[in-house]
Amino acid sequence: MCDTPGLPLRHPTSGAVPFVADTMAKPAAIGSARPKLPRVPQVISGSVPPLTSALQIQSFCAQAALFLLPLPAIKYTETSLTLADLFLIPAILLNFGHAMKLHAFQIPFLLALPINLLSHMLDPDGTLIPILQIVYLWGILVPFGWCAFVNLPQKRIAYLLLTASGLSCLVAIGQFTGYVPTLPTQRIIDYKDSSRAAGLVAQCNALTMALTPCFLLLPHVRQASLRILFLLLLLAGIASTVSKSAIMAVPGLLLYFFWREPEKGRVLRWLTAAGIVGLLVFNRGASVAELVDKLNAVVEFRLSNAEKSFDERAHLARVALEHSDECKFLGYGTDGTYIVMTSRGGTGQTVHVFYLGLMLIEGWAALGLTVLGFLFLFVSLWTLRKYNDAIFLGAHLLAISVTTVLYLSYQYYPFLIAAAAIVRARAELTTMQRPVPTANPRLRIAGTTRQVASRAA
Repeated sequence: MCDTPGLPLRHPTSGAVPFVADTMAKPAAIGSARPKLPRVPQVISGSVPPLTSALQIQSFCAQAALFLLPLPAIKYTETSLTLADLFLIPAILLNFGHAMKLHAFQIPFLLALPINLLSHMLDPDGTLIPILQIVYLWGILVPFGWCAFVNLPQKRIAYLLLTASGLSCLVAIGQFTGYVPTLPTQRIIDYKDSSRAAGLVAQCNALTMALTPCFLLLPHVRQASLRILFLLLLLAGIASTVSKSAIMAVPGLLLYFFWREPEKGRVLRWLTAAGIVGLLVFNRGASVAELVDKLNAVVEFRLSNAEKSFDERAHLARVALEHSDECKFLGYGTDGTYIVMTSRGGTGQTVHVFYLGLMLIEGWAALGLTVLGFLFLFVSLWTLRKYNDAIFLGAHLLAISVTTVLYLSYQYYPFLIAAAAIVRARAELTTMQRPVPTANPRLRIAGTTRQVASRAA
């Protein structure tokens, strides 16, 4: 563990991987003299809106945090807090009034928090820093972080996340081709004439994980040309990671393309043209035969390491499962898990499966509650007919299954987006189901008759 103040740079369960502490208004009739009211940010129905200045500050912090969450490499090297957290925390606090009403999906996370804390407090190798990480991530961010984004419309959320992810993909393309250097907060694997790019996240696999659910945000982009641009950037960013886990992004891509894309033919033509241009750039003037040989070498090298990589991860998973009997109620904590996996795993690395990592860190009981919270989010979205948001969350749950447990806020922001979508949808349903009081026409006529009679008298 790092002894510097603040949260550590290296997560105990990720080996040497750097880590971070994650109504339409009715239009006025033509000719009406009623003045138009100024537009203000959308507020959930039934809540009391704060002062205009506070609402603007909260909206700014929320949008800044949302843009910076997919870019965790932008941070101070000696701390685990990213630049996004500096905006996310005030955005949550300024909108914390929404948390006064407890929702069903929050209960499992809050019930798992004491068990998680107890696992760390009883860890003989533990320190204060992992406890602070647990309090921030599982005590504040996951159960209440959605408060920051509940007033933002889904379309704006999609544009902010896609723009940030596109920027990260541009950096990844530059790193892969050798034009952009490695940031001091990253770990990039050099590979022959190129690098396994990480964009603006910690490592290449983490970039693939972050980009996997982003395909489900593309239907919110109405302009076809802009939608194609984002699609090309996402595909190029994932390709620049040269990661085997990129296959996890395929379900999200296929669901987006065959289910929601309205202009499939145009997209296919642009993908073909971009693929040809990409091959020419990658070729850098070499002959077609040399290009084919280079691509074959890349594929053969990755396939030759696939069996070794799979065996290593399977071995680590077996080691984790062998120690699962000792974690029926309490886990080892982050420091204890790191020591157990590195000393008994024999590879110098920790378990690469997110859910097995949580099992060792917090125990079976807290893991069950945590997964139950994830399922509550997914089922609630599906029940509310927010199918696109549900699949967005499902794609992320699939993507994190092949990553290590990182105390990075960006690794958990899809849960915040899903929870905010649930709260908005329920508020809209409540508004639609609320009866509109209408005056009885008979009473109105009777009242008018009495007024006329009294005036005549």
